[in-house]
Amino acid sequence: MLIDFGWTADGAAWTDARGGTQGRVRLGPRGLVQLLQTRLGLTRPGVEQAVRIAQYMELLRTHLGSGEEFWPARSFAVDPWSTAAQLLRWRDAAVETGWRAAEAEGELPARLDSVRALERSLSVGVTGSLAPSAADDLAEVIALLEDEAAGWPLGIEEILLQEEPAALPGMWPRLLGALEAAGVRCVHAAQELPGAPSLHVLEALDEWSAADAAARFLAADGEGPETVLASADTDVLDRALHRRGLPAIGRVGPSRDRAHHQVLGLFLDVATAPVDVHQLAALLDLRVLPGVDGDAEPVGLVPAAARRRLLGALGREPGVGGPAWRQALASLEADGLEKPLAAAREIDRLVSAPLAGDALRPREVSRRLDWLVQRLRAVARGEGELLASLAQVQVLQQVLGMLDPEVPLARRTLQQIIDACGGSGPSPRAVREVSDWSVTTRPAQLPAGGGTVLWWGPSADDAPRTMRWDRAEITALQAAGGHVLEAAEVAALQIDADLAGLRRADSVVVVLPGPRCEETPGPSGLLAHLEAAAGRERLSPESLLADGAWSLAGRSLPVTVPAVQRPEQPQEPVRHIRPAPHLLPTRLSFTQASSLLACPQHWALEYALGIRPAEVAVLPTGPRMIGTLLHAVVETLVQQRFDPELGGATLEVPDPQEIEATFDALVPQLASELDLPGRRAERAEVREHAVRSLRELFTGTARAGLRITGTESRFAVPWTLPLAGGARTVEFRGSRDVDAVDANGRATVLDLKWSRSRTRYGDLYDTGEAIQLASYAWTLAQEDPGAPPADVGYFLLRSGEFVSADPALDPHRRDPMDVAESWRRMESAVTGVLDEIAAGTVRVGCQELLAAAGLDVDAPWDKRTRATTKARQAAREAGGLLIENHCARSEHAQLCGLTGDWR
Repeated sequence: MLIDFGWTADGAAWTDARGGTQGRVRLGPRGLVQLLQTRLGLTRPGVEQAVRIAQYMELLRTHLGSGEEFWPARSFAVDPWSTAAQLLRWRDAAVETGWRAAEAEGELPARLDSVRALERSLSVGVTGSLAPSAADDLAEVIALLEDEAAGWPLGIEEILLQEEPAALPGMWPRLLGALEAAGVRCVHAAQELPGAPSLHVLEALDEWSAADAAARFLAADGEGPETVLASADTDVLDRALHRRGLPAIGRVGPSRDRAHHQVLGLFLDVATAPVDVHQLAALLDLRVLPGVDGDAEPVGLVPAAARRRLLGALGREPGVGGPAWRQALASLEADGLEKPLAAAREIDRLVSAPLAGDALRPREVSRRLDWLVQRLRAVARGEGELLASLAQVQVLQQVLGMLDPEVPLARRTLQQIIDACGGSGPSPRAVREVSDWSVTTRPAQLPAGGGTVLWWGPSADDAPRTMRWDRAEITALQAAGGHVLEAAEVAALQIDADLAGLRRADSVVVVLPGPRCEETPGPSGLLAHLEAAAGRERLSPESLLADGAWSLAGRSLPVTVPAVQRPEQPQEPVRHIRPAPHLLPTRLSFTQASSLLACPQHWALEYALGIRPAEVAVLPTGPRMIGTLLHAVVETLVQQRFDPELGGATLEVPDPQEIEATFDALVPQLASELDLPGRRAERAEVREHAVRSLRELFTGTARAGLRITGTESRFAVPWTLPLAGGARTVEFRGSRDVDAVDANGRATVLDLKWSRSRTRYGDLYDTGEAIQLASYAWTLAQEDPGAPPADVGYFLLRSGEFVSADPALDPHRRDPMDVAESWRRMESAVTGVLDEIAAGTVRVGCQELLAAAGLDVDAPWDKRTRATTKARQAAREAGGLLIENHCARSEHAQLCGLTGDWR
């Protein structure tokens, strides 16, 4: 075997060897060591670096337990994982120089002294206390070649060296000397000094302009061989190549943010207290594989049936363990869905008894991962990316098994371990396609045949990174067998090879993409060297266009500049479609009816056509979540006081401690995000409001002689609408927040609202536009036609105030609301809008209101508010009804034209 050896040749193709002939290969340092390990029978299974760090961390912990003074002790107490990882890097770098700790005597610099102290207590090997590194592999090969394997046949005839042996760092001169002693010819290749290539540098302001220019250059006809030197991520460039029907380069960098590398971290986030309901929803909704065919639903980590029902429960109650959550588990059991039920129960166990955030014991963490391993194995189907996730979990379990099971891990330490176990995942776009040009990522590995090089994205990242030792450390390393070069000498090995590779080209076209991910890359030293020799100014993308042609470095393409086109906003806020009686509803709730009246298009999109966000994207939060929580607190307090003989709750007012206990018990079930770190002040504020306002709710109803008979009372009554196409009966359904009766048996309905506004609901009541109250009164009348009309009112949970005509509840002496007239106006408005939709006219209510007031969609909020107030008054005077729309704050804002191109 003939070998071309170069310090920068690791990763090069075998055909890059001189002559590219059979029996000759090109190897770098790691490749040569691996070849010699194979020939000498020293191969072993690979060991993850995370495992080595865990081993070193335990060695550190044991050493510190001896009571001996140790320099890194304070760092280890604060951040054990990072301290162990840094010490291990220093240890491996020292071994790489040839330093032998056993021969180091006397006082040493702090870093080496710490490494020496640990080296005395460890044994390197697969079964030892520390798995070997690449430096240990090299030392083992040299030791064997200098001892019993000195005369063994290696099957290597000649090694052609690109560098002088004495110029190589560490143990490499010793290795090459041992190979020569074993009969291998080591010959230094004569280095020809190539001339400077023709240089063209294009500097763009952004990555997309740069990618377009580079793709045009590759699309244009040129002479001689082409090579793409991809020094930066080519994802944007690949998209530009595909637009021109050219193959992708596929040099897309790995990242820890790939979807499959987030599975483990997300799983453990959910398993750790306090449970973040949004992270739980993300875990439930996580899809790990595409469907078995193009139309199939993607495969999720959690089976589809369990995913849908648990997400539905979170959409109703953003917490775990509540009625909706238990109902979802019960429905899976009732339907006999064994696998989804098993998965749902495992998720339930995971969040019902989460790991304590301040006591993450390795054994307990590892146990939580058993189900994840089983599930990943079940769905992997041989997919490489998912198998990488499985490997990450298994490595983590291996690392956790090495740690002291009784020593808890900090959350930061556990996250560091997860990151180390996972490494970086490849991008699904990192696929190189067959092309007419060759591709490399390092200048030193450019082919020797000359030709044209397109250099994409050179930057300061090209500079070599070397281990730096101070003068005292260099002296100590050399005294114990180390061969240490200056950092500049080590860096020169790569820089010289890179410059030689670039100078072998006939022409180098450099494309600088500019800022990427909002960061401007540092300047490339290699490019600066070439530019100094060429003395040419940089080009800009616009300078390449002249006389209907695009030209760069002797290549040209004809170009045309298309006219700028902008989408035009519809002149009228109305959508005309074919008659659509099929869109008419069969069921309506107050929420639907309100949406229908406020913006018919919004209603048609969300309810008639089912165009709505995924459940995971719209989990209740903020005021909606808090309102649901306090509704449940009221319901629980009423149930605790319910007396069947009285037909309702007693008039006893709960004390503050009872309200606080009920609130605290329901937060994990209905508003678990309030228990997250950083939310303590908000939680305390909501709790304080709850105690004050709910005492006022029970005090006020008792003072007015109202006995609460029901909370969250469900109803479903038929509602016949006199549509133009004939009467249509729909089911009107929902629930009333609080039902109560006075001493005379007259019913009262209270609607509970959590709102910062103290005037909005009073205004709705006084103007007769509180149609939610009117609808509740109407449902009571349908359930008991002979009963007198019900009184209605609001209770504001935030401020603890009633909005009612009953002076015992509300001191503002309001006139009673005409609920019958409000219901008539609502029914008339609903009927009119549904007639329009059935006829094919869908009004965009949010834009219609702005257009009538002469406002643009980006008008200030105060102008929009004044326009809404005037429109409500005009509709009221005409006997109609106008409901304020909330499209701008909804997920349908872009579909309604309030954001996007028309804004």
